[in-house]
Amino acid sequence: MLFVWLTRLLLSLATVFAVRKGDEPERLVAIIFVAMIAFDFVNHLIFGDPTWFEVNPGHFVIDSWALLTLTWVALKANRGWPLWISALQLIAVMAHFAKLLEIDEARRSYWMMTQLPYIIEICTLLIGTFAHVLRLRRIGHYAAWRPA
Repeated sequence: MLFVWLTRLLLSLATVFAVRKGDEPERLVAIIFVAMIAFDFVNHLIFGDPTWFEVNPGHFVIDSWALLTLTWVALKANRGWPLWISALQLIAVMAHFAKLLEIDEARRSYWMMTQLPYIIEICTLLIGTFAHVLRLRRIGHYAAWRPA
């Protein structure tokens, strides 16, 4: 339970920082993270609390959607840090496939592969937004997105 509340606190701080100091890519990633929390709340209403003994279909759908949207941001944004977030999200999605292969023995690893990347992703958003602020101070305004 402590992990859940620490994650929510960290997400709140990252979201406020991204909205106040970030540009479109930072804000979009923060919105995706908040949407993941909202979708997870609905998922738990529908499927109940995860047992970690089997793949939670709601978590799989949420993680897959997040992978697609975060990868889109990573490919379009004029930033490097979204690539790290996409890679971490890929770990979370791959955890669901790994859990399908080994149901009994992968309980702890399934939890770690699906939950810990999210914390690192939020920290990466904080670091990326901070880097954006420093870059603004150093060179001024720059393009948020790569040219088409």
